[in-house]
Amino acid sequence: MDCYSFDRIMSDYIDANLNVKLRQEADEHINACPRCKEKLADMKSILSELNSLPCYETRSDFESKLMNRIAQSKEQKESRFIRMFQDYSRPISVVAAVMLLVATSIFVYTSVVIPNSPDSIPSAEIRSMEPNKSINIPAAATANVHSTMASTSTEANLPDTNKIETPNYNNQIMMVNK
Repeated sequence: MDCYSFDRIMSDYIDANLNVKLRQEADEHINACPRCKEKLADMKSILSELNSLPCYETRSDFESKLMNRIAQSKEQKESRFIRMFQDYSRPISVVAAVMLLVATSIFVYTSVVIPNSPDSIPSAEIRSMEPNKSINIPAAATANVHSTMASTSTEANLPDTNKIETPNYNNQIMMVNK
């Protein structure tokens, strides 16, 4: 037997709760090991001192009071969580409301503005803020626009695509290669 094994069975050795074979091994180890022999003597002296102390009797209601205090401490631990939730109920509500507002805004934004259909893109028309009221544009500005549109819309001003020659870049490429 080694010192570690004896330490594990020392209280059973003192109380004489070991079988015969294990008790003989422990006796042999105690005789061979002065450290374990001293440890055993110290343990026996501590136990004898404890046994010589006077025994105190508790009151008859001690156990019931102790159990009540244990139950109260459990209730206090449970009520701490409830109190904490009650203390922070307003901030939790505000955070929940803000999160709901953000989620709703994102949903509305993605369903109204982002869809892929061209119809959902807002038009760039100039409209009056008041219904059924037209915008008054000065006559000089409209006359200038009409004359510009009339002069540019004729086909005479447009180039003939059949007569346009494609540029020859061979000379330029040769210059770069030289």
